Amino acid sequence: MKAYYESLTTGIKTLLIATVCLLPSLVFSQSKTPGSVEYLKFCNGIGGLTLGEDISQIPARKFTYLDNDAKPDADSCIRYQYKDSSSLIQGDSLLLDAIGFRVYKNKIVNIYLFFKMTDAYKILDYFLKAYGPFTGRPNAYADIYNWDTTALNLSLRYQVKTEMGVAIFSNKNLENEITANRPSVLLKDAYQSFSVLY
Repeated sequence: MKAYYESLTTGIKTLLIATVCLLPSLVFSQSKTPGSVEYLKFCNGIGGLTLGEDISQIPARKFTYLDNDAKPDADSCIRYQYKDSSSLIQGDSLLLDAIGFRVYKNKIVNIYLFFKMTDAYKILDYFLKAYGPFTGRPNAYADIYNWDTTALNLSLRYQVKTEMGVAIFSNKNLENEITANRPSVLLKDAYQSFSVLY
């Protein structure tokens, strides 16, 4: 009886150790499966663009300045249009109008997917299948759907007036860095403005 009890205890211990060792791989493999917000975190971008990626990793022929404007915006970011035509088709023949991205210190902070309102529900359906249920809506009356993770955010917004919609993927760490550096940028701009007077 004692031998049976010891072998049973050893078997249970072995099973527990195996379960503890395999648990991280099971959780990681679930993040690779479409249909959950963890999959959004795993993908970390869309259409060949990755949030946080250095722009030098993208062939120069695949992008140009958005609206031919090479000037940085108020946050010291530069906006580009992605010219890879194969990325303009997502999912079940969903055709995007354009893909753009915004760069801060040579790193991709935002990815923009622009589409016509006629494809609004197709893109919502695509995101629901890929990233699971949205995690929030800031306003029940506005057509804004958010998928939020610890590392990034996806916001789907419909602009009824312009008959266009946009999906915005955002890297939270880079956005926080932009926010943290904003006062120094404003102070520098103010100092430069005053220096012109003297």
